[in-house]
Amino acid sequence: MALWTDIVDPATLTGFVRADLADYEANRNTLAAFLPNRQINDIIVRFSSGGAGLTDVAMYRSYDAETRIQSGPAAQRQTVELPPLGSKTRVSEYDRLRSIGADSPEAVLTSIERVAVQRARAVADRVEVARGAALVSGTVSINENEFVATADFGRAAGHTVTAGTLWSAGSPTPLSDLAAWTQTYIDANGQAPGAILMSTAGITALQRTADFRTSAVQLGGTLPGLISVDGVNGVLSGFGLPPIVRYDRTVRVAGSTQRVIPANRVILLPAQVGIDDAEGTDLGGTVWGRTLEAQEPNYNLTPSDQPGLVVGAYKDDDPLSVWVRSAAIALPILSNPNLSFCATVL
Repeated sequence: MALWTDIVDPATLTGFVRADLADYEANRNTLAAFLPNRQINDIIVRFSSGGAGLTDVAMYRSYDAETRIQSGPAAQRQTVELPPLGSKTRVSEYDRLRSIGADSPEAVLTSIERVAVQRARAVADRVEVARGAALVSGTVSINENEFVATADFGRAAGHTVTAGTLWSAGSPTPLSDLAAWTQTYIDANGQAPGAILMSTAGITALQRTADFRTSAVQLGGTLPGLISVDGVNGVLSGFGLPPIVRYDRTVRVAGSTQRVIPANRVILLPAQVGIDDAEGTDLGGTVWGRTLEAQEPNYNLTPSDQPGLVVGAYKDDDPLSVWVRSAAIALPILSNPNLSFCATVL
């Protein structure tokens, strides 16, 4: 199977799908808002894990006395090899176009672009699943297609908990739970979380609980059977807690639909940023490396465009067929995993 550039070259096709992915991610509720995309010209990423907590204060000194040397926050130097991933699909429309004599360059290009978008989005969805795993458990474990690997970012055990009384049980106390978890977060990091990530099911549970309804009355109003989402956020704000970010994204894995983050989880995180924010967050980011394909001369990508997802069209002579293949090297990294806190609440 050889690269086919008669209709579209890989650089052009890659640019096309990257533009589509930017819109796709911007219009979907993506975890890249917490783990923004970063490109590197490598397949190895090195970072210090666990160094964003509190640091020792500076020390006063006498005039003319030497300034004391102080170490930074405890951090572990980590090196992670970014794993490759990709997707390949036959352009079946090409066969049909040829059979009816309608295989003009324009028609074939449209078919290739359509499949290329699908393959690129498949990569983006798989990376989103990895982001979700990192935020839920503090690790990313991969066991598929004969590839097995685990990246454990070392999140503190106390940052993965279960509510003492599930919010779907008889008399839950989610307001007290959230206040306690926020305090744990502050104690570890010296700063409050900026967002509470939860599903629609979690939000609905809050709307029904007695402590949120009662608190809404205390802040003004009559006791309702179900308070609004604005009312929930009003209660959170009134108690100095961060706002809710609703997250219900699903993907298709091996023919079945699954949630990126289970509906019964609540995750405390820093505030959202742009999905391609160059500054990123102290929590970490999604690192995209440089594939071997991107470095091939026939892909014709400039050095600055080589990191990230790439897509090419290929042609096979036996049988005569056209394929589209996406390729990437990517992994979400939690450089400061304790800036995430996950609780099972339902």
